[in-house]
Amino acid sequence: MDTRKMEKITALVISTIVVGLSFFKVWDWQTVGIYAGSDIAGRVLYPFFHANILHASLNSWCLLSMVFIYDIGIWRLVLAYIIAVTIPVDTIECFIGEMTSPTVGLSGIVFVLFGSISFEVLRKQYYQLWMILYLTAGFLFPHTNAILHLWCYMLGFLVALLNKPIIKKSHD
Repeated sequence: MDTRKMEKITALVISTIVVGLSFFKVWDWQTVGIYAGSDIAGRVLYPFFHANILHASLNSWCLLSMVFIYDIGIWRLVLAYIIAVTIPVDTIECFIGEMTSPTVGLSGIVFVLFGSISFEVLRKQYYQLWMILYLTAGFLFPHTNAILHLWCYMLGFLVALLNKPIIKKSHD
């Protein structure tokens, strides 16, 4: 019996909701997106809404891949959600100016999780090089909130760094 059954079911339910919601047309992204000054409903709901089915499918695939491959527990999923819905926009705004365009998508949570597994992957340098490529590519595509991706990745990396076991070397 898989000990991480609850996490996998949770990820499958989230992915099903995300892909299912992508079939519905959202007429006003301000109601479900996160932006400077967004209300609490936009903050809570933005990870579940996506611009189109491809956007929803890619984000869902990333979430499922990480939960099924790495030891992503339910509390790490909850922490990634909390980080993605509470910190990014108002904090990023301090550095780059007001973010008035709404952002939607699961990628904030996904990038927090990408950062949080940084020390769990086997080929750490290889993984970080690919993450640099993915983050850089985000800046090349229009309508991609690459700053949010970078910020969420850095916060996930910080979580990983703070939770990294300290190896005590003995000097015999």
